[in-house]
Amino acid sequence: MPRKIGGGSSSFKAPSLSPPASPSLSKPKNTVATSAPSTSTKTSQKRPLDAVDGSASASGSNKKTKVDAEPKDNTTEARLKRAEVRAKRRQESTGAVDASGGRSGFIGTAQGFQKMDPKTDGKQRVETPFGPVNASKFPTTDPAFKITSQKKDYGKQSVGDRYSHLVPALKASGASDKDIATDLLNALDGGKPSVLTDNKSKNAAAKLTAIMNVSEPMRVGGSDKAGRAALRMVQEGKISLEDAFTGNNPSFPMAVKPDYMRRAVNYEDKNYRKPIETPTQFSKIGEYMSDSSDDES
Repeated sequence: MPRKIGGGSSSFKAPSLSPPASPSLSKPKNTVATSAPSTSTKTSQKRPLDAVDGSASASGSNKKTKVDAEPKDNTTEARLKRAEVRAKRRQESTGAVDASGGRSGFIGTAQGFQKMDPKTDGKQRVETPFGPVNASKFPTTDPAFKITSQKKDYGKQSVGDRYSHLVPALKASGASDKDIATDLLNALDGGKPSVLTDNKSKNAAAKLTAIMNVSEPMRVGGSDKAGRAALRMVQEGKISLEDAFTGNNPSFPMAVKPDYMRRAVNYEDKNYRKPIETPTQFSKIGEYMSDSSDDES
């Protein structure tokens, strides 16, 4: 355009006849870029977060959303579903800390064994707080370790392999259900047994501790948490050891079989045609699970 207006003497007439818009075209490009930040900076200084009016910022609306968020579902079923998810993450992790879930005591040890494959890793010796047990593969498709004990480690006192066998052996000590549950729970964190001290009850306690905390979560992830919660209920006198681990509908469903646990929790939210008999006081189990933020106990 300047060339058409100025003709041959464009060097003299172009400045005087150039339209008003041309000066803006000749301005350096960084003129606009530098002015915009300075304006926004001043605006942000004038509107501190504690003085935002009705035209709330995006961050303000986000905070309101967090405050109004629905509380976490802490039913037994919901907590066990979250526990299963965390158990799968541990199984897939490779770090040494992740292998034990960052836990100390026997639970951390148990979580390390849970990452093993009985078919390829072979026979293992597990040192429980009550004595040693052996962990080996099943001759079936069972993915968990088979837990056995040797009589020579327990004064030639043998016990069975089922929960219905282990409970009477635990009670052979003559202690109350509350005291037995307290011993079983305290031992997980390094406490010394106070009532489970005879050979028969120690053998039963060693096997129950290993089965519940090593083998069961290999079958159904996170199911060990339900077992420990059931023991806490026994400890407080809400249920008996028989209620927790024996009969057709024990509070700890794994004591029957893994499928009973899966049906009770309904991990996949299926619509079963025939409902199961609800485990004893199963709705209360969630209340006795860990209150930690990650539900790890």
